[in-house]
Formats: sequence, C-alpha cells, structure tokens
Amino acid sequence: MFPVERGHVKRLGADDALALQALLERCRDFLELTHEAPRPGAAREFLNNLPNGKTLEDKFVLGLYAEGADELAGVIDIVRHWPIRDEWIIGTFLLEPTRRNTGLGASVHRDLEQWVRGQGATGLRLVVQVQNPAGLRFWQRQGYAITGQTVQRTHVRENIIHLLRKPLDT
Repeated sequence: MFPVERGHVKRLGADDALALQALLERCRDFLELTHEAPRPGAAREFLNNLPNGKTLEDKFVLGLYAEGADELAGVIDIVRHWPIRDEWIIGTFLLEPTRRNTGLGASVHRDLEQWVRGQGATGLRLVVQVQNPAGLRFWQRQGYAITGQTVQRTHVRENIIHLLRKPLDT
C-alpha cells in the first residue's frame, strides 16, 4: 500500500481475519476502554463495517507489520470521501500494547498522511472517546484539532466522543 519507516503495510482482507482477530485480542485493553471486549468474529465485523453510503471499495483495512515481525503489530481502518468528498476518516488506528509509546504510531501516521494526500485527500478526520485522554493527546500532537463533540452508540455502551480534523496541504 505505502512504505513505512519501521516495517510495512498490507491491505487486509478476509484471508487475514485470524491474524486480525489475534491482534484485537492482544488490544483488549483499548477495546474495552472504548467499545467492548473483542468477541469471536470481531475481525470479520471489523473488515466489513462501513459508514452509511460507503462500499468496501472505499474502505482500507491496513495491517502494520513491524520490521522482522510475522504477526500484525497494528491495524488502521480508514474510509475515503467520508463524511465529505476529499476528506478521509480514520475509524481505527490501533497498535498492540508492546508497540505503543515507542514513536511507531507517529511515524506510521506521517506515512499514512503522505499516502492519503497523494490520493487527493484534503483532510483527515477521526474521533476520540472522552475516556481516552492519552489518545486525545496523541492525536493533538499529530496536528488534529477538536471540531465538536457528539454521542457514539456501540453494541454495549454510549460514549461521548471528540470529533477531530486535520487539514492536509495538497
């Protein structure tokens, strides 16, 4: 998909569901904080979950493999042209616990940003749950600004979320 400084990125599909499920299990702490513990079949749901009006052609589930590693070190779920044309939304940007706070997330985000800019994106959006202040600080360090708040309803909970946006120079 695009080069990264400390590994490689591959677009994931149905054949990668077992590896993705294992990553989701290793990231249980984050998922329980923001949504719910990963259930059996969570990877298939992750691969196919879409915003209204979008198709799987618009969705990129990108697996991050760190240098010298055979298992997934992280995953990015990003959808193009949503909520508006030429803006992309990062639905999930998840690193396994041993890879967090190492600079990997910022490095991969820079590479992702360069790639989406090359695809014509003029902005990136994402949400951060209020119970995740460390996540909010991370995204603000990457240049995102809060544009509002709303309520997010999941299968088992209701979250107040910050809406964030970063304009991209083209």
